[in-house]
Amino acid sequence: MSQNLGLKLKQTQQLNQHLQQSLRILQMSGLELEREVDDWLQDNPLLERAESSEDESGDNEFTQVSAALPKGKQVGGEDAEDVWATIAEEDDFNAFLHKQVCEHPMSGQEAARVHILIDFLDDQGYFTDSLSDVLDHTPLEWMLEENDLQEALDLLQTFDPPGVGAANLAESLMLQLMRLPASPARQLAARIIHIGLDDLGRSRQQNIARFRKQFPEADAETLQTALDLIGKLNPYPAYGFASAEPTAYVQPDVWVKETKSGWTVAGNEQAWPKVRINSEYCQLLKEAGEISPEWKEKLSEARQKIDSLELRKSTVLRLAEYIVEKQEDFFVFGEIGLTPMLIKDAASELGVAESTVSRAVNHKYLSCPRGVFALRYFFTQAVSAEDGEGVSQSAVKAVIAQLIEGENKLKPYSDEALSSLLKQQGIDIARRTVAKYREALNIPSAHQRKP
Repeated sequence: MSQNLGLKLKQTQQLNQHLQQSLRILQMSGLELEREVDDWLQDNPLLERAESSEDESGDNEFTQVSAALPKGKQVGGEDAEDVWATIAEEDDFNAFLHKQVCEHPMSGQEAARVHILIDFLDDQGYFTDSLSDVLDHTPLEWMLEENDLQEALDLLQTFDPPGVGAANLAESLMLQLMRLPASPARQLAARIIHIGLDDLGRSRQQNIARFRKQFPEADAETLQTALDLIGKLNPYPAYGFASAEPTAYVQPDVWVKETKSGWTVAGNEQAWPKVRINSEYCQLLKEAGEISPEWKEKLSEARQKIDSLELRKSTVLRLAEYIVEKQEDFFVFGEIGLTPMLIKDAASELGVAESTVSRAVNHKYLSCPRGVFALRYFFTQAVSAEDGEGVSQSAVKAVIAQLIEGENKLKPYSDEALSSLLKQQGIDIARRTVAKYREALNIPSAHQRKP
């Protein structure tokens, strides 16, 4: 036997504890950060809250908490704590899905990919983005592949509630049907969804008459049972679940206002916890002479935590300024003015890693005259245009909504007609893509929009 010895060079990146803490703080929402700072203050006596100046606590006070409560009822003190405890106990759709990952047999890498896809689901439980969109909006260092994501999506579609992770209504209903016992009625229901979903109306008798003509080989009882099966399916998998947080309690991290010199960005001081070194304790330590190693470590920890807060604030503000610069048309014209923007482009412009930008947009909000928007909202994929520059998906959806709003209600536009009208405006997308965007906007088909 012979032994072969060799050297293998491998480049790895390890983050020190200070940087790990800074990245964790950057990813936190405002509520999570408040709880984290409270833990710091209890653990380290050298830290204390810095009092806010009077001008910071006036005009920018929030009343969203009371907005979540019944009108005429003011809740404070222990009552308020009870109210928020009740809200926190409600089942959240995404959390419900994340908990299921450990219940299914899969590798660690597969589980990580499923977790990623869960966070890309829309409010209805649909996966309306393409897998290439996911790749474009996740850091390169995650080493994701489209084939692997497709396998993860197949796994996610086996989760409860049935129909989750579907691209549209038809696919969601088909996924739900496949969970039911095989029967001639189930087979016919699948054919109806596949071929005649747009023809389904509210009248049971009209549906029976219509589909008897389309499926003459099916007997009346099977047809009625098939229609009953479809009627019992859930069009929105996320229906009945609470959102992750009470939307009325969203507190913006930054303000965007229009001034004489253009659009400006300012931090919402109420959203940034302020801590400082306790000067009295520091003075006592100096008077005591030599400082023990334990107190030196506490002092170092306190400074690092303050630095982490400052880094979080500066990163979010820089990112917000980049968004305002690139998406200025949005603040003037609304959603139709959104331009394509990717996380990797922002990372390159700001000189940081893509994962840093991904953390910075997580649970951060921007308030402007048009309302409150998540920072992630402004990162949109491009749709091809005739001039080659591309238009954001959100802008295309806004155009589709405008076209449908202004259509003749007696002769609503078909998806094919909408595709043609978009091409006249320089937006070249296929009929199937129009249908996908229309469904994402919760707009019925042309047949269903008729009075």
